[in-house]
Amino acid sequence: MSIAVTLAPRLAIARLRGARGGAVLDVLAVAAFTVSAFLALTVAGGTWMFVQRWQHPTAATLAAFDLDAPAAARVLEGYVILAAVACALLVVPVLNLGAAAARLGARGRARRLASLRLIGMTGPEVVTMSVIETLVQAAAGTALGSVLWTISLPAWQVVTFQEQPVAAGELLLPWWVVLALVAALLSLGALSAAVGLRRVHISPLGVALQQTPRSLRLWRLGAFALALTAFAVFSRFFRVGTLELGIYVFFAAMVLLVVGAVNLVGPWILQLLARPFARTASVPRLIAMRRIVDDPRGAWRNVSAVALLGTVSAYAAIVPTDPAALGDDPRDLTAVTDLRTGVLIALAVGLVVAAVSTLVNQAATVVDRAEESVAMDRAGVPRPVLDAVRRYHVLAPLVFTLAVSVGVGFLLVTPFTGMFGIQASGVLLVLLTVVVGLLLTLGVAEACRPLQRAVLAQTSRRND
Repeated sequence: MSIAVTLAPRLAIARLRGARGGAVLDVLAVAAFTVSAFLALTVAGGTWMFVQRWQHPTAATLAAFDLDAPAAARVLEGYVILAAVACALLVVPVLNLGAAAARLGARGRARRLASLRLIGMTGPEVVTMSVIETLVQAAAGTALGSVLWTISLPAWQVVTFQEQPVAAGELLLPWWVVLALVAALLSLGALSAAVGLRRVHISPLGVALQQTPRSLRLWRLGAFALALTAFAVFSRFFRVGTLELGIYVFFAAMVLLVVGAVNLVGPWILQLLARPFARTASVPRLIAMRRIVDDPRGAWRNVSAVALLGTVSAYAAIVPTDPAALGDDPRDLTAVTDLRTGVLIALAVGLVVAAVSTLVNQAATVVDRAEESVAMDRAGVPRPVLDAVRRYHVLAPLVFTLAVSVGVGFLLVTPFTGMFGIQASGVLLVLLTVVVGLLLTLGVAEACRPLQRAVLAQTSRRND
């Protein structure tokens, strides 16, 4: 293991000096871990604030609802319940962002470590090297994210919940929660790096020869169907008016189960749909579809964060915006205003996650396929064709992802439709979210053009 610890920083420095975008990927990895830590702490801080207001209501909180302490406690418990549902929606994409950072440049790293295996290093040693690199990036990003989170706390005073501005002290988390979140992010990064290099551990020749992985199996569709069935059965017995925290925690777990099932079945369906479209006379479309068939998980990761936008926007579709529809009770107006604010914050978080995650995965794809792109360029393939390949590679999965995420979002929101019903303004917000998701992903794909040009400008191999 001492050899691995010694070589890890040397190879990292060599990659930074290389001409294949290694430095860009390292910067993006640290940035992704930073955003992941910042958002995780922010979401947890908001949930902690609602828990504290529920457990220790102030006079201002009681006055906002004009209720005595026992009645107000039940209303405040509802805020904790909704915060738990929001956490269930946001935790998977935020943690996936950290996992995406750990996988940055995985193919290039696997080839380098496979070469070390072929000259005598053991599997555990090469995996240890990769984990050390990832942990250093994760630690740096998590530290920066924690600092940004601390600095941002006073800015939340412009947001109001329960007719009270959000105080910075309310968002401060206990030390054990912060440590738990940091440990989770670091562990996820290390685990993603180790799992991503399992082929190096088993067969370095398989990495060197770039063998195509096996097709994904049908059991993924079965798991997705089981998750939807379980949620449908649960929603039939679920009643929104029952303010029991345990039931809503279970509801949040069911939401998390469905979101995880979507991420499980998504790559399988992409691979299935891409096969017939690969039979085309269009060169860009042919290459893009073949890439999806060969690596459906990578194609799904390119756009999966946008699924959060579609899912959260479905919750916005049930929030009424017309005060006349709420009656004369000011408490209802306060609750709905707070709900609308929470949905908008969740959409903003989803937008940030989608932008950073898509950029990270697109940049990783460009660098990981550097040899293939250079070979095509030297063979005479026009460079606009390579740009078109990149657009097709994200556009086809993106359309499917948005369709599925919005549909799943409306499924998850069905237990709440009896309260207000689907609102016309909410449907417009869903459509706007779909348009933003399309423009965002295509814009990020175009933003990778400078990196693509830098890769194609390479004329010699400086190092492996």
